[in-house]
Amino acid sequence: MADLTEVPGRIPPSRAARFPVRAGNLVEPLVDGAVAFDAIAAAVESATTSVWVCVAFVELDARFPRGRGTFLDLMDGAAARGVDVRVLVWHPLGHAAGADDTFPGDAVSAALLAERDTSWQLRWDAVGNQCQHQKVWLIDAGTSEARSPDIRAFVGGINITRGSMAGRDHVQPDPSLGFAPGERYSNIHDVHCGLRGPCVVDVHDNFVMRWNGASERDRRFGSWAGVRPDGRTDDLVVRDPAATPAVAGPTTAQIQRSVLPGLYDELPDGENAVREQYLSAIAGAEEYVYIEDQVLLSRVVLVALREALDRGVLVVASVPGDPMPELAAARAHPGIAAGYEALAALGAYDGFCLSAPAVRREWGVEEVYVHAKTAVVDDVWATIGSTNLVFSSFQGDTEMNLSFWDVSSESGVARDLRVRQVDEQGGFDSSGMDGRAAVARLIEVARANAASRAAGEPWDGFACAIDPAAWAG
Repeated sequence: MADLTEVPGRIPPSRAARFPVRAGNLVEPLVDGAVAFDAIAAAVESATTSVWVCVAFVELDARFPRGRGTFLDLMDGAAARGVDVRVLVWHPLGHAAGADDTFPGDAVSAALLAERDTSWQLRWDAVGNQCQHQKVWLIDAGTSEARSPDIRAFVGGINITRGSMAGRDHVQPDPSLGFAPGERYSNIHDVHCGLRGPCVVDVHDNFVMRWNGASERDRRFGSWAGVRPDGRTDDLVVRDPAATPAVAGPTTAQIQRSVLPGLYDELPDGENAVREQYLSAIAGAEEYVYIEDQVLLSRVVLVALREALDRGVLVVASVPGDPMPELAAARAHPGIAAGYEALAALGAYDGFCLSAPAVRREWGVEEVYVHAKTAVVDDVWATIGSTNLVFSSFQGDTEMNLSFWDVSSESGVARDLRVRQVDEQGGFDSSGMDGRAAVARLIEVARANAASRAAGEPWDGFACAIDPAAWAG
């Protein structure tokens, strides 16, 4: 466990997290799906012993960068090399069942796997009408050589869909993908991160907990055993606590989750660490808070942002300009309504900017859909994960974030993430600017872009300021 004196005292780690703060990690933010899935697919192709994946949403026809084929193709290729492939898939219940971007444990899925002669193992995991929302990849993590530098993980929020394969330039989607011009979810901005070092064991332990406790594992169509002669998937062995990867980099980090009580034997009281960490980070902000999130409707987080604005902190939040329609449909829900009210109140502050990325096309304006779930505070703390800023992600869906601190001059990964995100959204180079100056400049650009958009003129970057009182109306 890291010495907590290394963590900036004004942004302490989550005490609710089951996993400790660990020093010595190599954290590599991977912004936009073309970058992230290229790195992930390359890691899968180089795996020698195991590939384990947590899947939430997946389009089975989505193709990985550089002509690699689909997700099932990628897993087949690893299994054909003798790699232990295990995929833990969300089994949707309620409103999500039957959606085109889910892969439930049912007769249809079983028939597809049989037709493909799939030789690797799958288990399905449900959480009532909520979502098993973690998006995690583990490469060579289930080996006896647990200190090997080749062990790695990928943690973040990117789903395996066609629109999620977009690059940082967000060019108009290829017509061959079948999207109509401006179709929601056709051009997605998202973030994952690569991880090496001690925190990988916590990603590993989370996978083992979920795999061994998967809700559907003993039900018909709740698992797929591949080529096992007994037709049953096998449980995983709990890791030796002493088997921890060696130091791989300079970054201090912590794996944080949202897990409902009672889902898994190892976590009877659940975990609500991500919410606590967001509140801790916002409370400790002195210069700026930069957020990218698909859903910004957590009242407790928005109140914390208002308190930060009262202290003179600058706040920019990037959200989708064309959000999922479920938000407006749920506006009457007390929890959602309170979030809308708290968001609208932030519009009274000059230091707050709600921004939505967009680009002008020949046929009109295309909204770039923000699916990222990230935040950076003062260039010293950041988080990347699957958790939306809404109560259902904190206390319903199963989530995972990696939070990390820049505690030495050798690190700087939080600052690098801020530079990478602000530069993409603002269309300018902020690498020579401090964080507050960069965020202040982004606010100016987003407001100027909104005026240009309204006048039918071109704009710089993608960020366009929008009215928080009218968002997702």
